[in-house]
Order: sequence, then structure tokens, then C-alpha cells
Amino acid sequence: MLEESCFDTLQTAVCRESWRSMKWIIRIVIVLVVLIGAVLWFGWSQLGNLVKFGIEKGTPPVVQTSVSVQSVKLSPFSGTGVIEGFEIGNPKGFTGPYAVRIGRAEVALDLNSVSTDKVVIQHIRITDPEINLEAGLGGTNLKHIADNAKSFVSQQTPHTDKAPATAAAPAADSKPKKPLKLQVNELLITGAKLSASVAGIAGVVSGADAKVTLPDIHLTNLGSGGAGISPAELTSLVLSHISTEAAKASASGSLKNLLQGGTEKLNTGGLKGLFGK
Repeated sequence: MLEESCFDTLQTAVCRESWRSMKWIIRIVIVLVVLIGAVLWFGWSQLGNLVKFGIEKGTPPVVQTSVSVQSVKLSPFSGTGVIEGFEIGNPKGFTGPYAVRIGRAEVALDLNSVSTDKVVIQHIRITDPEINLEAGLGGTNLKHIADNAKSFVSQQTPHTDKAPATAAAPAADSKPKKPLKLQVNELLITGAKLSASVAGIAGVVSGADAKVTLPDIHLTNLGSGGAGISPAELTSLVLSHISTEAAKASASGSLKNLLQGGTEKLNTGGLKGLFGK
């Protein structure tokens, strides 16, 4: 009986010690899970700030003017997000506060493509952007910006027929960084409000008659080929369409009449030829 009692006591002590150890293991696992979850949540919560930083740092060299973004919000679960307060400033020689202002743009990413060579954007939908067309002797601000973007894309495009003779050989252990490529299945711009003014003339044209709504711009399957398109190419394409639609609107209707009212105050040349008229 004494031996059995001692054995039971020893077994109970071992069980208690094992349970204490198990409880500590469970606590450690819970703490680790919470920490990993917190790190992942923090990383995803900063994704919008990373995109905002990328837009504000990557776009100005393309358009050769200032670019700012108020906020970017992206969901790590659905891939949907909102870009708010996107603004492209005016290039040198133009006095307006901005050229393009987008209050809100909705985007949707294919999360499965984020880690691949080509990021797929399901859609970009821009509603009621404000476009300020400013005309002068050297052309319009929108055309300047669109031309800057085209020039940037042209410089970034490799020309196989003209290889530099003194190109430095890359380091043996270095790997060439693959440029970011995109595929945009749908890009829709609706309700764009175009206002106009003449550079160098006091008193910007304003009022209800100075604004028109541009036709919708609907582009699909951008970069759907294997190579995709770069962010600079996407920017250039969108700005080119906006500039073209703005030029059409300014060459006819109320904006044309308002702009022509300022030509008398310009030097030789006026606005003739700015819009192909």
C-alpha cells in the first residue's frame, strides 16, 4: 500500500509539472501568434502609405511637374482601394494652381498577381475629376504635361539598334532589377469637368459657362500582352487622352468663345493654332 501511495503521489506530481509546462507552451504560442498577426497587420496597414510614396516620388519625373496625393487606402483582403486627393501641378510657364485634380479614384487589384512580374489591376474608376486647361503662346499646360510623359517613356524604352559603346559591365553577383509592369483591365473616367483660362492674362476665366463636361474616357485591356505596360506608359496614355478631349472641347462651344476673348490681350500669335483651328 505504501508503494502504491508513493507511486500515485509521484504520478500526480509529474502530471502537474507536465500541465504547467504545457500551459507555458500554450501561452508562448499565443503570444507568438499575436505578435505575428500584429506585424502582418502593421505591414498591410502601411501598404497605402507605400503606394502614396511611390506615386509622389515616381510620377513627377514622368510629367515634369509636382504631384501630390492626400491618401491611399487599400484592403489586404479584397484588393480594393481608394486614392483620394490626387493632384498634378502646372508645368513652368503656367500660373494656375493645378492642371488635374482627382478627388477620388477607386481601384481593384488582383491580389494573386502582386507577387508576380506583372501586377493586374482589375479596374481604375475616376469620377468627376477637375481639369484646368491653361492656354498660352507655347501651347496648353495639358499638352506640355502629356508631351513630357511621352518623352520620358521614349527615353526609358530600350533601343536595340543603338547600344552604347562604353557601357559598363554589370557586377558578376548583381541581378538586373525587373521594372514594374502592369495590366489594367478597365480604366474609366467619367464626369470630367474642364475649365479654361489664358496664361499671362489677369482674371482667370470662370463661371458656369467656363466649364464643360468631357465625354467619358473608357480604356480596356491595357498591357494585356505578355510584357504589360509600365506605370509611366499608363500615365502617358491617360494624359494623352485627357489632353486630346480637352483640346476638342476647347476648339468648339462656349470654351472656345471664352478663350478667344483673351486672345486680344496676348502678343502676336494669340491662341491660333493651339487647338488645330
